[in-house]
Amino acid sequence: MKKGKVFGKGQIAVAVMVLALGAAVWLNAKYLPSEAKYLGEASYVNNGSEEEAVETSAKPQEDYFTKAKKEREAARKEAVETIEETLKSDKLSEEDKKSALSKIEEIGDRIEKESNIESLLKAKGFEKSLAVIGDDGINVVVGSEGLTSAQTLQIQDIVTEQTSITLNKIKIIPIT
Repeated sequence: MKKGKVFGKGQIAVAVMVLALGAAVWLNAKYLPSEAKYLGEASYVNNGSEEEAVETSAKPQEDYFTKAKKEREAARKEAVETIEETLKSDKLSEEDKKSALSKIEEIGDRIEKESNIESLLKAKGFEKSLAVIGDDGINVVVGSEGLTSAQTLQIQDIVTEQTSITLNKIKIIPIT
């Protein structure tokens, strides 16, 4: 190494790369549309039909969640009653009785998982939520003006933690 030499070729190359990176970040920030708040955030497109637009407010949202939960409970209660009536039949084989009991157990398991998911979502800041587990996946309805990718990941994490449902079978529906 020679005396008096302050910068080498390697140091100059690194400095040029750092300046180029800084310029790229600055240009990206300057020309990125200001309405795109989060990388990868989806935006919904209206098909131009004014007739189909539905006006929502906080009160109907509350009514929706309350009504949906009551309807879900009534449907489950009716299904359990039907299964219990079937179990009372003398003509049923032991195998059929076991099948009916497993169906009641499955309904109870779904109720518990949905309740756990809704409670955990409330703890994460989603005051209004509804989880509906079906045979081929789960629908999660949350009261929100829009979901960030972080919120979507939180919901997916809660669902996968509480159930054995894979990510591709989770449908998240925000309601304003």
